[in-house]
Amino acid sequence: MVRRAFADALPIIIGYVPMGAAYGILARQSGIGLFPTVFMSLVVFAGASQFIAVGLLAGGGTALELVATTFFVNLRHLLMSATLSPHYRNAPRALLPFVAWGVTDETFAISIGRYVAGEADHRYGLALHYTAYASWVSGTVLGALAGSLIPPALQSSLEFSLYAMFAGLVVHQVTDRLHLAVAAGSAILCTAFSSFMGGTWPVIAAAVSGATLGMLLEGLQGKQGKKGRQDGVPRQASSPAHPGDGEVEWDRPDLEPEDRSPDLTGGTG
Repeated sequence: MVRRAFADALPIIIGYVPMGAAYGILARQSGIGLFPTVFMSLVVFAGASQFIAVGLLAGGGTALELVATTFFVNLRHLLMSATLSPHYRNAPRALLPFVAWGVTDETFAISIGRYVAGEADHRYGLALHYTAYASWVSGTVLGALAGSLIPPALQSSLEFSLYAMFAGLVVHQVTDRLHLAVAAGSAILCTAFSSFMGGTWPVIAAAVSGATLGMLLEGLQGKQGKKGRQDGVPRQASSPAHPGDGEVEWDRPDLEPEDRSPDLTGGTG
């Protein structure tokens, strides 16, 4: 289990080390000290939240803005942890907080398939999560210490990593028209809110509005799908005289018997 976790963590390491280094460099550029920069990676371990924190601290954001923004950004962790929860029923309860703390988008995406297939347990989760954690902290230390050795032109270009990371997260999450509608709607709302809101409040308001929009559209989509399945859906029934003939009966009680579709798959003689 542990060796499998180390092997599965390799793609995460490849992504986390440079991203952690980018965070370390940007944090130092923003005037954050070496110890606070590394300490944030040690106790937070959330790339999106840490990038947001750097941007807010550099822009003079308030503590309330920082807490509210990172809270809404990380609400998805509730869903990921709830999805993983059934696979930890037999795990020691004392270990659950340590496993939950290490859940990220990347570790969840890699591990969920293993859990569903019955190829992982709490030992796998701990090994995977803390290997990813070590790579993130190592990247942070590297960026925070070696950032001064990188040419200024390259350092300034690293600021783009924040936007690239969020764009990548959005593209990865957009898998159907519903997600596309929510992403586009959130972007439009954020632009509209920014015309009369200051700071990062447009992002917070757009995030809440986008989540609400997605919930409403998903509910509407579910109702339409259920209605479509109920209207004119054939059900198989065996004729008493010819068992197994597979006579089709249309589930339309509103139609008279003579109006219903005839037997389409009756006996072939």
